Amino acid sequence: MRKLTCHCEQVFNVDLPESVNLDTNPEIVASIASGEFLSCVCPSCNSVLHTDLKTRVEWPSKKATLTLIPEIDRLSYLSGSLTEGGGTTVVIGYAELADRVAVLSSGLDPLAIEALKYHLAVKAQETSGGVKTSIYFERVTESGDVVFHIHGLKENEVAVMTIPASVYASVREDIKANPNDETYAALGHGAYLSYQNILIEGQGA
Repeated sequence: MRKLTCHCEQVFNVDLPESVNLDTNPEIVASIASGEFLSCVCPSCNSVLHTDLKTRVEWPSKKATLTLIPEIDRLSYLSGSLTEGGGTTVVIGYAELADRVAVLSSGLDPLAIEALKYHLAVKAQETSGGVKTSIYFERVTESGDVVFHIHGLKENEVAVMTIPASVYASVREDIKANPNDETYAALGHGAYLSYQNILIEGQGA
């Protein structure tokens, strides 16, 4: 059981998991994608609460173990005051959990995807005058192209960027050929793999 506080100030206990296995519970993959995972209803005001409580997500068949860190703890984790043990990859906030699960579900390389996001972020900054953006993996097309959604370029609009399969493949090959490349190394911050680890002038990590 987990204790939650609703915006109506009602405090209540709810049966939300602290750990899940996506091989034994494959239906959770769709639940994460839809936003229903870790959601509940306040018994007082009946509001639907979408939480990002700390949760361990194991996916043995994908050779992945993720630890969801609440968005509110982002600075604490990045500053080192909040740490995680070995054997896990950290995602911060529900959106990053959904993103990473979608990447793994599509059979893609998370490092290559974050590298592509970094290059998209740099391009977005150059064209938008430094506006802060958020970039998420959306899907893979039938031809293997990789589709991203970019939030923040225009108010209330989402930009769609499609990266050719050949570009994704070339990034993967470059990672294999240059594993110690500074950019690829900088994408990782301890157990946290994200393009946001690389500081972009005018757009904090």
